[in-house]
Amino acid sequence: MLRKLYNGFLNFILPNTCLACDNITGQNEQYLCNNCLSRLEPYNETHPWQKEKIEEGIINNSFSAFWFREGTPIQSLFHSLKYKKIKSAGIMLGAETGKKLPLPEGVNFDMIIPVPLHNAKLRERTYNQSEFIAKGLSSVLNIPVAANAVHRNRFTPSQTKLNKSERKENVAGAFEVNEKHKSLIAGKNIIICDDVITTGATILECASAIRAAGAGYILICSAAY
Repeated sequence: MLRKLYNGFLNFILPNTCLACDNITGQNEQYLCNNCLSRLEPYNETHPWQKEKIEEGIINNSFSAFWFREGTPIQSLFHSLKYKKIKSAGIMLGAETGKKLPLPEGVNFDMIIPVPLHNAKLRERTYNQSEFIAKGLSSVLNIPVAANAVHRNRFTPSQTKLNKSERKENVAGAFEVNEKHKSLIAGKNIIICDDVITTGATILECASAIRAAGAGYILICSAAY
């Protein structure tokens, strides 16, 4: 009761605002006003490399919830998550992804693994944004998060200015399953998640390491593409 009164008082003197348009949000609006939320564009297509990677045995399926468009509310959400440290925006994005995620019939997933950051990048940023996407997924799907199952064994420069082939080369062999998790991953069905998929190089390389550890069904997903 006291917490509700306190939160109500805070909202009165410091009202919540939409992360995209800065308008004050209503009681039932969170992070985005309903207008900006309606502008999130669903990604209803198939990843261009999906069939190839399934045939190669790296993954069993892939999915992204929204299109990433510059200058739209989705960019504001990611900017808040990555640079303003509004971690709950990541949980919200993960939950929205979880609501849309097409789970294969008859497959029970054992864990969600977020694509890890290298320790140097983690110290710089202080947290892994993909881990909060994973927490949002977990809140909807009731599947546990295994945040430390995979690590980056070397530092890789930013992928931002690299082309497709350079991105693939940049992350080649960069992921490794932690030794104590290898027995836990073998034979297990796993969801791997990231915030944004661009060419797919990073999350597919992570999936390759998990496949090499003997995982069963592998579904990769992201909040945006």
